[in-house]
Formats: sequence, structure tokens, C-alpha cells
Amino acid sequence: MTIGMVNSFVVPSTPLIKTARSTASIKMAETYWEGKAPPSKVLGPVLENIPSPALGVVSMIAFGIGTYCVHESNILHTMTVDTIYPKYIVGSLLTPISWGLHVASWINKQNGK
Repeated sequence: MTIGMVNSFVVPSTPLIKTARSTASIKMAETYWEGKAPPSKVLGPVLENIPSPALGVVSMIAFGIGTYCVHESNILHTMTVDTIYPKYIVGSLLTPISWGLHVASWINKQNGK
């Protein structure tokens, strides 16, 4: 019994679990910029090419629709099983999306687009 207890504290000579090592390296994107706003390339290939006024208009439309849907689903009607309308729930998701579009518009405006 004492031999079993002593052996439990001995480090084995070969590792019990071998870990696989990855040879692929991870490349980090350059995230530092000079000035007030980041470059437009942080917006991705689609939003970086859209002019700032267009993004601003789309942001305001999304905010208007999202606010209306939040108002209709939560404020005007008490939410019950009979008054839950999926179109208002899905439409209310445009409110945070409008914020992202607003920020994208600001970034493009600062970069002269």
C-alpha cells in the first residue's frame, strides 16, 4: 500500500498526453492609425466604398423603421401571446444596425469619402 502511495507522487518519465503543435502562424492585422478616425478599410470591402451621405441616409431610415417597430411592439401594446407580431420584433433589430451604419458613415466622412 505504501508503494502505491509513493508511486502516485512520482513524475512519469514519458508524458501521458501528447499535444499537437501547429506550424501555422497567425498574422495580426495592423490596428494602429494616426488621426481622429480609423481608415475606411476597417469597414470591410462593401461599406468602405459607399459614400458617407448614402450611409447616413440608410442609417436614418433603419433607425426610423427600428424605432417604429419598437414603439408598436412594446410601448403602444402590452405584449401578450396575441399581440406579438414577428415583423415588429425583426424590424426592431434595425435600431442597433442603424448605429453601426451611423459609425460607418462617420468613418467614411472623416476619410473624405
